Amino acid sequence: MSETESLGIWWRDARGGQEQAHGSARLAAVRQQVLPALERWLRRGLASGLFAVEAEPTPLVVMAWTVGPAQLMLIRPVGEDDDALTRFLATVPFATAVLGHFLASPHDAISVVDRAGRLCYISPTHERWLGLRPGEALGRPANEVIPNSRMAEVVSSGIAEIGHPYSADGVATRIVSRIPIHADGAVVGVVGRTLFKGPEVVQRMYREVSRLQSEVARYQRTLGVIAPEPESLARLVGHSAPMQALKKEIRLVAELDVPVLILGESGVGKELVAQALHDLSPRREQQLVSLNLAALPASLLESELFGYAPGSFTGGHKQGRIGKFELADRSTVFLDEVGDIPADIQVKLLRVLEDHQVERLGAHRSRKVDFRLVAATHHKMDELVAAGRFRLDLFYRLAGVTLHVPSLSERLEDIPELLTRFVQQFCARNRWEVPELHAELAPFLAQQAWPGNVRQLRQRIEEALVFSAGQALERRHFERHGAGRPARAQAPALARAVLADSQPTMAQVMQRAARQAVEDLGGNKQKAARALGISRSHLYRLLG
Repeated sequence: MSETESLGIWWRDARGGQEQAHGSARLAAVRQQVLPALERWLRRGLASGLFAVEAEPTPLVVMAWTVGPAQLMLIRPVGEDDDALTRFLATVPFATAVLGHFLASPHDAISVVDRAGRLCYISPTHERWLGLRPGEALGRPANEVIPNSRMAEVVSSGIAEIGHPYSADGVATRIVSRIPIHADGAVVGVVGRTLFKGPEVVQRMYREVSRLQSEVARYQRTLGVIAPEPESLARLVGHSAPMQALKKEIRLVAELDVPVLILGESGVGKELVAQALHDLSPRREQQLVSLNLAALPASLLESELFGYAPGSFTGGHKQGRIGKFELADRSTVFLDEVGDIPADIQVKLLRVLEDHQVERLGAHRSRKVDFRLVAATHHKMDELVAAGRFRLDLFYRLAGVTLHVPSLSERLEDIPELLTRFVQQFCARNRWEVPELHAELAPFLAQQAWPGNVRQLRQRIEEALVFSAGQALERRHFERHGAGRPARAQAPALARAVLADSQPTMAQVMQRAARQAVEDLGGNKQKAARALGISRSHLYRLLG
């Protein structure tokens, strides 16, 4: 470090003509550059303070004190590695005036607490507003001095609160920001900034922000399918009206801590709906816990659900076993095919759902578990209840909210998208080049009966790809088990257009159907979308 870059100390008594200098202050060039700025500072009549010097080759910051007729100065050069405050002081000639404005502004009051939540500083404006004498609040807890203060909470959380409405008496009259200050990886204090405005101004701002937030939330609920979908919803392939309605319902229900019962035929993707509900919920940080109740014998079902204590029965683990409900603590448990659960297990499941207390087999005490239940079944639950095969009280516990997953026959217009997705996934998994899809393929697939729904469609597409041997995928690759059946008489208008025209590309067929529907209905797009069985946003995409 050169002498000009070192710290300097300069004591100067102009009246007595005496001075002492150390460090960089010993250089006459440094003193000559500091002296004009010092004289300007002295004319302000201050006892101590900071001022900047635009020196060469390095700007300087000077801390000065007046001691009778003399001045004591600490001279510090500013380098590239200095913090923002030092650079600010060095480069703004009126830096201290700016800082003074922020500390004593009548519009923007400042308060500072340490890591214990005790006030280190409170601006004069804030003191006057609170009716305090100068310095009276220093060292006291902020929540004792400032009504409804949250400074201590921000010290604990380390999370800033920006632009919050503040009320001392139930009426919001101020805008407050509370900003944690970090040093060495820890919160050392919090700076509070209070924007003083008239009550009517703050109320108007607050009402406007609330209105905008409500409006944004409404648009998100209404138009959520237009925005980029979360990955969990994107796995539910399709933009037909039934699928868009289902995705909206998933978004609305996911954040609520209520049990959900998912109904739908086998193969429609009920497990994907359950995963989406979990991934969009506040419990998404924990893994979803799943169990297919129809896949287990009744003898094992109880131990899988509730677990068992060590030594409960012969053949069990010596250490015992944790059940699915305990595994799902702070998470979501998904019970697939819940309609197949035996009557004796229904009684125990009902008790767990009522009090969230789980008792392992062979244990003598229960444990409180925080879980959310999502269940699914392909059965018609009203028929099971009527036949006495399912408890009505358990059904009400399961069905806090009921979601219906549409069958493939209810959304034939999604078949082109499903076809493309399944082909791409199969080829990626097997490192194949994606083949050409023959134009008649999607209309042909829409013509078939799919009792196994999307699961069956996927199996048939992958089987056809195997026998296409990497060549263009055509109708003949699906006809190894017999030709397709005739077109459905009750298919939606868009699906009928898919079936009727196999020569153009699928996109052209769908666009043609959309334009024809709009024309037939006198330009009314809402009625056209309803007639086509798709959403209005999907119609707009088809129209270009």
